[in-house]
Amino acid sequence: MSAATSQASDVRIQHIGAVAMLVGGISSFQIGAALAKSLFPLFGPTGMVGLRVGFAAVILLIVMRPARTAFRRDVWPLLIPYGASMAVMNFFFYIALTRLPLGLVVALEFMGPLSLALFGSRRALDLLWAVMVAIGVFLLLRPEKAVGHLDPIGVAAALCSGVGWIVYILSGTRIGRTMPAGESTALGMTIGALFLSPWLLPALPLAVTHPNQGMWAVCVAIMSSAVPYILDMMAMRRLKPSELGVLLSMEPMLGALSGLVLLGESLSTARWVGVGCVVAASVGNVLSSRPSVTKPQPPPG
Repeated sequence: MSAATSQASDVRIQHIGAVAMLVGGISSFQIGAALAKSLFPLFGPTGMVGLRVGFAAVILLIVMRPARTAFRRDVWPLLIPYGASMAVMNFFFYIALTRLPLGLVVALEFMGPLSLALFGSRRALDLLWAVMVAIGVFLLLRPEKAVGHLDPIGVAAALCSGVGWIVYILSGTRIGRTMPAGESTALGMTIGALFLSPWLLPALPLAVTHPNQGMWAVCVAIMSSAVPYILDMMAMRRLKPSELGVLLSMEPMLGALSGLVLLGESLSTARWVGVGCVVAASVGNVLSSRPSVTKPQPPPG
């Protein structure tokens, strides 16, 4: 085997590994979201998102122990929007969950990553996958007589979460090439917790006086924040924003499945067809993409 062939094989393996990390992070996030929705009666959506991000920040800081070099001034212009995007997309995601089924919320917020995929398209085949995703999202969101009209506040909140996703992907892919994944995720999560502190602090006494639900809130923090964001950051170090945008289209499928299995939120036949379109586009993108692996540069100092 020639050196060029060996290098190409290594690149392909790293690309597949990055995709696996991203899928694992999406799955963990959706299961955690379904569990979090069951805790809304006690903490409310805003209190739950505050606890989730706050607990995750503490866990990540303890486990990752960011080095002093992580606090360089030059990384803060990236860290602040990265952490703020975490706060924005999670806050509005949980607001939307109180008004819409999990699968529909995920489909709506996906309009953010979808717009990135469309903007970053350079080949006709890339555009085909994006169009398939658009058809799938349309079928997922198409009004149905049995369901009625979608709640406008829930729709607006889910779309705001999608805007947060755009900033998250763009800032994450940049900072992922300058800092280790664990450090950047821990610091970004801490910044997000500071943004959410007005809702985090009032929820803490409830978590203490209701230890059982408080422990479940910790589990949500691990499943929906600590694990997926580290996996996302590791994937972002190896994938382009346009690739991330289409691959994240698997979120509606996993969100719908989590809502069905864990919350009993069923979808119509048309919406399952929409899910199939999204999955087909994701798989097609992975199989047809030209992997581009950029090795992260070590931070100076």
